[in-house]
Amino acid sequence: MEELISLLLNIAQLFGGYVGIFVISIIGNLIPFMPIPYLVAVYLYSAYIPGSNPLTVGVVSGVGGGLGKLFVYYMSRGASRLIRGERKARLDRLRQIIGNYGAIAVFIFAATPSPDDVVIALLGLMKYSVTKFFIAVTAGKILISVLTAYTGKIVVETLGYQRFLESIVVSVIIFVVAMLVITLIDWDHIIEVVGTRGIDGLLEEIKERGVRRTLFGK
Repeated sequence: MEELISLLLNIAQLFGGYVGIFVISIIGNLIPFMPIPYLVAVYLYSAYIPGSNPLTVGVVSGVGGGLGKLFVYYMSRGASRLIRGERKARLDRLRQIIGNYGAIAVFIFAATPSPDDVVIALLGLMKYSVTKFFIAVTAGKILISVLTAYTGKIVVETLGYQRFLESIVVSVIIFVVAMLVITLIDWDHIIEVVGTRGIDGLLEEIKERGVRRTLFGK
């Protein structure tokens, strides 16, 4: 793992600055079902490179990540040509049923450190709207990349640039807490509400039921 992270950082330095972050983010999302820790490079770049802007780092990384996943999508879409008969009809019906749910699901999986290639492959096989897919996956990648970049910047500036080990420990704790919150959220309910009533419907439900009951089903 250390060798892989070192390779990613070397690639970033080879291309230089934000272009390097863009390239490693594409690479980090290009190979399906093979997790490449490109977010570690995003974290370290934002934390230790003088003058780096976490927002810019996150946006550049997110766009690169979206382009990488677009390749995975097209690979799956190409594979759909091999599907015939009843299986193809099922995928067509599934595409009609999913509608906007697909974009929401992609955004959620892309915005969290979760295996999103399964969802992406399914949408590719269904020939889901490439525009909706790309917007959703890029938005999700931008969100997680921006959060990662700001976490690196804030943690390191708070603890000091020399306290590398402590900054990593704090970041891991933040990550674990964030993942715990994410797993407790009732995503099925949220996707259903947004898919049928839109964002306005979700906001109305939060106003009526409160944040805890809406998000966590309590």
